[in-house]
Amino acid sequence: MKISTLLNKDSVFCQTVCTSKKGALEKISIIAAEQLNLDAQELFESLIAREKIGSTGVGSGIALPHVKISSDSPATAVFLQCESGIDYDSYDGNKVDILFAIFVPEDLCKEYLAALSEISQKLLDKQFLRQLRSAKTNEKLFELLTL
Repeated sequence: MKISTLLNKDSVFCQTVCTSKKGALEKISIIAAEQLNLDAQELFESLIAREKIGSTGVGSGIALPHVKISSDSPATAVFLQCESGIDYDSYDGNKVDILFAIFVPEDLCKEYLAALSEISQKLLDKQFLRQLRSAKTNEKLFELLTL
């Protein structure tokens, strides 16, 4: 499963106003619910439950929230570039300004791991991160993420 199969132009958002972890996850849930035709509140509650297990803030200003969804739904992702960093309980203590959320059906867990590996590798590249953070349009972000 490639990043380009998870994202579409309606799930990538640039310079998003994010004031809190909860608020960012709520925005992600609403966007994903529209993409998946699922209930936004249920997605939000799933994201919050996942965060209670352990923060998905992986460091360097990045969070990778992820949850399993029903098997009859397609896998999808939502990308938010926040206008400014938010407290996220990240492992390194830094604020988060990049959120890449993945929603994957239970029967596609192996494919999900491949997608997570791909985005993780990209996000380790400091130049790529600078490009993501400096992008000024949704279209530019989408282009960078799906190259």
